[in-house]
Amino acid sequence: MAREPELRVVLVGQERVGKSSAGNTILGKKEFDCKFSARPVTLSSERREGLVLGRRVSVVDTPGLFSTELREEMVRAELEKAVQLSSPGPCVFLLTLQLGRLTEQEQKGLKTLMTMLSPAVADHIMLLFTYGDRLEDTNIEQFIRGDKNLQKMLKKCSGQYHVFNNREMGNTDQVKELFDKIDSTFKGKYFTLQPASFQKKLVRWISMPVGYIWNFRSRSFRWISFLVVVCSVFYTVRWIMRWGERDDEIESML
Repeated sequence: MAREPELRVVLVGQERVGKSSAGNTILGKKEFDCKFSARPVTLSSERREGLVLGRRVSVVDTPGLFSTELREEMVRAELEKAVQLSSPGPCVFLLTLQLGRLTEQEQKGLKTLMTMLSPAVADHIMLLFTYGDRLEDTNIEQFIRGDKNLQKMLKKCSGQYHVFNNREMGNTDQVKELFDKIDSTFKGKYFTLQPASFQKKLVRWISMPVGYIWNFRSRSFRWISFLVVVCSVFYTVRWIMRWGERDDEIESML
């Protein structure tokens, strides 16, 4: 009997929608911290893995797409880190949503992922609804038919969705059903990041330290560090420009 290939999953979405709990449900044990807290618990991409239903599975949990603690460039860096942690590439991105009214930020989640990673990521995105117990006497199909924004979102991604009741971590049926949907939809294909252009790398190289510095609590230290970074960037750019002028002078002499 052929061994099933490794399944690599990346959990994405807003803060406090149940991403970490969903990761624990997939792995069948508590691997990610999902304690109740006033502040978001996940601030960096973390990978956990295990043997699930006889199959090697890796799950990467990520910070909220519109994090209240991290700047945009830091969130982008953590998403890229999540892709690297899922080498050679994630089989699926589970865009996690709480069952209920779709918020404005949640509606922007898909577009944000496409902007931060690549438009191609849309083909590898599947919606994962948490708090499945809220459905009560209805089903997920009826719920989606009643929400035009959800229908639009599904048309822009793989079109697939699944429901988890994270309170039933021991319910392997919901996990097996998720795996079957992933296998039948993506058929072993996975997402890879395209190399960024030099201009994009330069912008990120400049903005990343500024973003980290701005998250310091001390205002005075924040401003001093910011000025140090600005001066460093100024002199670096100046040195690059002078080096280019020197090359032009040498070429004109030859």
